[in-house]
Amino acid sequence: MRAARLATVTLSLMLVAGLALAWLTREMPLVAVRGGAVLRADALSALLLIVAAAQALAGLALGVPRPWLVTLRAALVGLAAVSGHLAAIGGVLLVAGLVPGSTAGPAAGQLRGWVTAPWLAPLLATGGLALIGLIGGEWRYAAPAAGSGLNSLSFGLLLLAALLALGVVALPGAQPPAGEPLIAAGCLYALLRLFSLGPWNLGWLLATLLVGGVTALWAAGRAVAVPPASAAPWLGLALGGLALAGVGLGSGAGLTAAGYALLLGPVLRLGLERPAAGCRALWLLAAAVPLSGPFVAGWLAVAAAAAGGVHVLAVALWLVALLAALPPARLAQAAAAPQAGMLSAGAWSAGRRAWLAAGLSATLGLGAPLVLIGLLGPLVAQLQGGLTPFGEIALWPWAGLIARNAGQQPVATLPSLALAGLMLILAALCWLALRLAALRRQG
Repeated sequence: MRAARLATVTLSLMLVAGLALAWLTREMPLVAVRGGAVLRADALSALLLIVAAAQALAGLALGVPRPWLVTLRAALVGLAAVSGHLAAIGGVLLVAGLVPGSTAGPAAGQLRGWVTAPWLAPLLATGGLALIGLIGGEWRYAAPAAGSGLNSLSFGLLLLAALLALGVVALPGAQPPAGEPLIAAGCLYALLRLFSLGPWNLGWLLATLLVGGVTALWAAGRAVAVPPASAAPWLGLALGGLALAGVGLGSGAGLTAAGYALLLGPVLRLGLERPAAGCRALWLLAAAVPLSGPFVAGWLAVAAAAAGGVHVLAVALWLVALLAALPPARLAQAAAAPQAGMLSAGAWSAGRRAWLAAGLSATLGLGAPLVLIGLLGPLVAQLQGGLTPFGEIALWPWAGLIARNAGQQPVATLPSLALAGLMLILAALCWLALRLAALRRQG
């Protein structure tokens, strides 16, 4: 118990440090020593620090064993965020992957066990980052010549690392994804960091967009197919796919959607892993509830795809939002079954976690403009040199958020009549699906 409390205090301080770093780097990155310094932090670093601390705190709330190891892994991922050296980023992530976590090691004779080992994804990321430094002869990602070492092989290694860390190898099978949230956040950071080196070519953007969209849609479909109490890993994978699709758009709007999805990940994990069935608070974890966190995440993704002119992706991501809304809605609708008129300690803890997650979801949803001002807007501005001009998300005084295309023409606002109508259709379809499911169970 003492170790858990100490870990909670440490991670809370790490979360506060991430928020402070977001404030300090909103104008420009911080460098410890000018010139050959390897310690560097910007808005992307602050985002990873916040997400790592939040994921670890969610794990502690869920009662993961050995909380000090979770804290160590989170600290290592956070250390990777403040390194300006390519090899150091990969090396620290690899050490974090070697720290024992919740994922079991590879079973003898099982290829899937080795593929899902938590150290494999950071090993691939380390290889990709090292290849960039070796080819370009420059190891500081902020140096002007750092991008000369970026090629398709290094990019492919980093994209594969992100996919493995998210747990995509589970999609064809029956077992749930075995991804480690902290390692997945670190590998996604390494992939996003490539925008600091310069623009991506269209092939890289298309590959990331396709695998992200397919992963999100496939995982959301699997989340609906399994019992709602077992849907959390699939929903986490769907959210990771949504983030990858946003990265693949390569625009300010896409990175805004990806960053928001990363922030939402710990909230969904907190409320939906070991859920409190019958708790009405779980409605706020469904994308069918206006201005919840998942609702805004779906809106940002659809708007980013529309702003980039990728309308097929916009439709696919809208469908992802619809499918992802069903498991939390089914859990919220389920009848609670207390024994002897009393809730067990486990059910009481799950209920408190559900309400906390619901409150955080509402905060992220209603406070989306503040999140954009304080963290995601500066992140996009500092990576602007590597982004395409095809779409952005900006603040609009009387509408909250607005998505613009390459010609600076508004394509979607939050709230707007067109998109609000589209999301209301999503809510109606979610309700209809729940009613049909209930009638089928009764019949």
